[in-house]
Formats: sequence, C-alpha cells, structure tokens
Amino acid sequence: MMPKYQKVLVTTDLSPLGNAAVPHAYAILAGRGGTVILWHAIDPSGEPSSVYAQRMPGKLLAEQRAGLRDSLFSSLEALVPEEARAEGLVTTEVRVVEAPGVIQETICQEARTLEADLIVMASHGHSGVKHLLLGSVAESVLKSADRPVLVVLSRE
Repeated sequence: MMPKYQKVLVTTDLSPLGNAAVPHAYAILAGRGGTVILWHAIDPSGEPSSVYAQRMPGKLLAEQRAGLRDSLFSSLEALVPEEARAEGLVTTEVRVVEAPGVIQETICQEARTLEADLIVMASHGHSGVKHLLLGSVAESVLKSADRPVLVVLSRE
C-alpha cells in the first residue's frame, strides 16, 4: 500500500539553502491537494543556536516581538510557489514557533502535534569539521522522527 501524504511539515531557517526544501513539499501534494505547513523557529533566548532557529535579539518588547513575528510570517508566505497558488489545491499553514530547547526535538514534537504525515527539510550538506562543530539538524531529525523525513540536499 502506497502512503498518501495529506499534511506536510516543511522547515526552513529562511536562508536560500533552507528554503530549497519548500518547493519539494508542495510538489508532493501537487495535483491532489493537502496542506503544507511552512514552519520556522525563533530562539527566544537570543543565544547562538542551530541553523534552523532565528535568534530573537535580547529581550524584546511586546510590539517588537509582534513585529518580528509579522515579518517572519510575511517571509514564509512569500515562499509559496506561484504554481501552487494558481492550482489552488494545496492549503498553506504558516507557523512561527518559539523553540528555546533543542531544535531537532521541537521539529519532531511539532510534527506529532500537527499530525504531519511527512517532514521535509533541507540539509546544508556540511561535512568534516563543519559537521562536527555545527552538527546536523536533519540527521538528528532523521534519527528521532516517528514519521517519514525527506531531506533535500542543498550545498553552498
């Protein structure tokens, strides 16, 4: 029996490399419909974090926090492929989540909570010393996810 994907969670750090996974998420649902959840994490601590979380600068006032979230929502909405908009079969849900912990765990938890059938994410393709220093969010998600994961390789 072939799996039928109806809800796809796609993560991005909003970099060109991270955004490379987005069209793949829409392609999976093209022609038959479903929901793509465009997902981005904010690290509220302001501390350095993984490549998948946007650092929130210091302590922000409520207005500043809302402005940052609005800006991120707009950036995510701009990633919806024009073909997907024109076809009209795929619904887009945009989520910006505060993720103070380990980003890999947050991604897997969100996939469970949102009942996503598939996680789609880019891998920056680091190897060697960069891989040791930065780790691999995609690799960790692959190891700990309880559902299928599609990793789109993006290299600098």
